[in-house]
Amino acid sequence: MVILGERGLSGLGKYVLDIMMLAVIVVLLTLPITARMYVDACVSTAGENYYWFLLVFLWASGILYLGIVYELRKMFKNLNQREPFRRENVVSLKKIAVLALWISAIYVIKIIFYISLLTIVIAMAALSVGLFALIIGEVFRQAVEVKEENDLTI
Repeated sequence: MVILGERGLSGLGKYVLDIMMLAVIVVLLTLPITARMYVDACVSTAGENYYWFLLVFLWASGILYLGIVYELRKMFKNLNQREPFRRENVVSLKKIAVLALWISAIYVIKIIFYISLLTIVIAMAALSVGLFALIIGEVFRQAVEVKEENDLTI
């Protein structure tokens, strides 16, 4: 099985990320309607304040998630070109870490106002992704330095 390249697993990953990006954009555009339907159908006691809180909360987390998908697409593009150890990927990993940590912070704010088990799980998952991306970003940074030194000696 081919891993890198347009016809490999990384090419498939980029197409999946393209579909995810399109889906997130559609969800963000239809969010006022779907949030209203959700609040009217499921949360009748919460009132208008919950609708606006939910709308802003979901828009903020959706836009941050869209940023993560965009950065992942850039990384997969480099993988498809068979160049995984580039400074651009280090920058993308750091951006992903920051975006994931912001998502975690937004979910912590939601926990304060409207707690649910799923909110706690997503906050912890986003925190884990953020910390993991920071570590992998540092590993990639060191790999890029080694690659650049190796390129200079040849």
